Amino acid sequence: MANYTSTPWITPTVSTPPPPPQSDSSLIKHEGARPNALDDLNSQLLWLATQRRPWRTLAVVGGSEGVPTMEVANMLSRLAWWYRGQPSSVADFRDLSLRLVEYQLGDLALQLERGAGSVMIALRSMTENPTVVPVARAVDAVILCVQLGATDIKSSRKTVDAIGRDRFLGTIVIDKDGKPKK
Repeated sequence: MANYTSTPWITPTVSTPPPPPQSDSSLIKHEGARPNALDDLNSQLLWLATQRRPWRTLAVVGGSEGVPTMEVANMLSRLAWWYRGQPSSVADFRDLSLRLVEYQLGDLALQLERGAGSVMIALRSMTENPTVVPVARAVDAVILCVQLGATDIKSSRKTVDAIGRDRFLGTIVIDKDGKPKK
């Protein structure tokens, strides 16, 4: 079991397997008689898509204002714990100020040295917080979250171009109700 101190922006997920999400979860649906929502086909395919290259830090970036990146980061953290069997955490950098970027990234590196396993970092869109670019460039990989009816292609392209296309593992599409599209 990992033993490390937690900072206010990091939510550790250690010790026991995560419980199946509640039936009202906005990100993972429990369907029928499946033994565990984390083992459903969509969750497995999503997890495999994130494994295109090795990473320990994964930024979840909003493609436009109001995209629920924290919920997606939490879902990915549960999947990471489930499929890797190692501690996984979520760092909430959505409201990080530019003045503290270097400090928080240094603190994140210390957490990883102490055995934090993997860390999902929730970020807002570039239009909501300019720290998205330096943080996303500093981590191992990035996932872009777009929301149907809210995110336009132009803002998504700007985000990908600003961060660097090679940093991205892919895109998660979220419907208007905040649920991933199947």
